[in-house]
Amino acid sequence: MLKIATGLCDCPARILRLCGESSACATIRARACLSERRRKLSKPLNPAPDIIGIGVCTVDYLVIVPRLPQRNENMRARRFARELGGLASIALVAAARLGARARLIARIGDDEAGAYIRAALRKEGIDVSQLLVEAGGESQVSVIVVDEPSGDRSIMTRLPTSQRLAAGELRREDFAAARVLFVDNCNAATLQAAQWARAAGAHVLLDPSQPYAEIAPLLEHVTVPIVPEAWARAWLPDQPPSAVAERLCQQGAEIAIVTRGERGAVASWDGQTQSFPAFAVDVVDTTGAGDAYHGAFMYALLQGWDVPRMASFAAAVGALNCRALGGRSALPSLDEVERFLARSID
Repeated sequence: MLKIATGLCDCPARILRLCGESSACATIRARACLSERRRKLSKPLNPAPDIIGIGVCTVDYLVIVPRLPQRNENMRARRFARELGGLASIALVAAARLGARARLIARIGDDEAGAYIRAALRKEGIDVSQLLVEAGGESQVSVIVVDEPSGDRSIMTRLPTSQRLAAGELRREDFAAARVLFVDNCNAATLQAAQWARAAGAHVLLDPSQPYAEIAPLLEHVTVPIVPEAWARAWLPDQPPSAVAERLCQQGAEIAIVTRGERGAVASWDGQTQSFPAFAVDVVDTTGAGDAYHGAFMYALLQGWDVPRMASFAAAVGALNCRALGGRSALPSLDEVERFLARSID
């Protein structure tokens, strides 16, 4: 049989006529094939994400030691690992492992660290179509020394040399379908993204990496600030975590949470404030526990659960993430979390 390739359809009218089919039938079938081809081409390469994150992505070099070293001390490490890190990166990976679709918007360098970040995110199913790569730039890298007995750590970071995202590099249409925006700092780009996200009816969740004075302009657009106790203490040193959460709600937040590590978290919403305990696990490394909490809370927001259920779910994910070295090694699946919660309740 003679076959003529057109690049648009596997059965153009000319081929069908050569095969004996009538011209009218051939034309109808050719148009149907062309329509199907156009329909396929019009599909987006990446489905619209549930969650968009704008923020820090890094490579973490982790070292487990018997205890944190003293000055000028030479010590033998127990373990060494390289892992994906960063507030936004780990939060999105946590949400993705639970079943959410997530996209990271950030800038990295074209160095080895940047290549590792991109590959690790893609492996986790994160949409990296808007991960910008700067020629000659250096990506963020951290060295994390983990105290083996407690899982506590000290972090040293080389900040990236790449330029910060500019508001003009964002597209409003990208935020039209997302239901949650995650941000970890205040700049022109995150302010613009937060305004667009709120206009589209999405939640804006904040994990602040800056002090209150620098993050304050962004808080106007944040619906769910989840802040660590150290940040809360630096902002309002004479106030307990409950008062900090309540103050954030008074400033416009729908749900405000102060996380307290092994002491759990305090949440304020709809005029009520409640403490939620942490879950006990065998701790190896606490790196990324807070980021895992944020990712789990974003997943819970997508489900429309009430605040107590969301807080307990996020606490479970944060605890489970402490079972292994690095920020994402022990991030659980939804099934793992549900089984863990069932055992904990029993």
